[in-house]
Amino acid sequence: RAGYLERIPNPVDRRSKLVRLTREGRELVEQGAALILETESEYAAIVTPGPYQAFTAALADLYRGLGLVAQAVPAATADRSHSAGVLPLVVERIQALLMQAAMERGHTGLKMSHGQVLPLIGPGGGRIHEIARVHGVSRQAISAISQDLEAQGYLLRTPDAFDRRGVVLTLTQKGQLLIRDSVAAVDDLELSLIDILGSGPLAHLRRVAHDLYHALHLEEAIFADKPEGQAATSPEAVRDSGRKIQQLANRLRRRLGSGDAAHLAELLETRVRTTAT
Repeated sequence: RAGYLERIPNPVDRRSKLVRLTREGRELVEQGAALILETESEYAAIVTPGPYQAFTAALADLYRGLGLVAQAVPAATADRSHSAGVLPLVVERIQALLMQAAMERGHTGLKMSHGQVLPLIGPGGGRIHEIARVHGVSRQAISAISQDLEAQGYLLRTPDAFDRRGVVLTLTQKGQLLIRDSVAAVDDLELSLIDILGSGPLAHLRRVAHDLYHALHLEEAIFADKPEGQAATSPEAVRDSGRKIQQLANRLRRRLGSGDAAHLAELLETRVRTTAT
C-alpha cells in the first residue's frame, strides 16, 4: 500500500507470489544506504577509521557465521562494504538465540518484544517515556509490553515521583532471576561467537562497541537519575552539548547543502532574536 513493493507471479509456483522493490522502494533503499554511510563516517571519526573498519569486518563475519546469508541483505553486500548496516540483523539473531536459551532455563512466557524493555531497566528502574524514546515508539507500546511483563511477574510498575502521568519499572525477584539466567546465556553464546570470530577479533569488536556506546552517551540517556526535562549544567555537560550541536550542524549541512543550510541558520537567528526581545 505504501508503494515500496509489488507482487509478481512466481514462475516456479503458480499458487504463490514474489515480491520485489518498486522504483520508490529502490530509492528508499538507496537513501537508507546513504544514511548508513553517513552514520559510519561519524562513528569512524569517534574511534578512528582503522579500528572501526576492523569492527565492521567482524560484523560481516558474524553475519555469515550466524547463518544470516539467506536473509534479505546479500552476503556480498557485507563482503563488499563491511557495512554496519548488517548490525540490526546480527542483533536480531543474537536476541533470538538468547531468548531461546532463557526459555530453556524455564522462562517460557518470553516474547521478542520483551527485549525492548528488560535490558533498559537500570539499578534505579526504568521509565516508560525514556524506553519509548530510545526505541522511537509510543509510550502506549512500551506500556503494553511492561504490563505483559508485570502480569508474568517479572516487573513492578510504581508511580513516577517526577511525572504524575508516568510509572517506574523495577525488576521483581523473578525478573532478577531472568537477568541472571540471561547473563549465563550470554556467557554460553560468547563461546560460540569465539568459534566464529576468534577471541582476538571478538575482543576488538567488544572494545570498539564499548567505546561507541559511551561516546554516544547511550547509558546516560537511558539510566540518568535526573527527571525528564532537568538539564545538566556541569562544564563537561556544556562541552558535550556543544559537541552534539556541532555534529547535528554537520549532518544538516550535508543533508541540506550550503545554500539551504545558510537559509536555515538565518531563520534560527531571526527566531532567537525574536524570542530574546
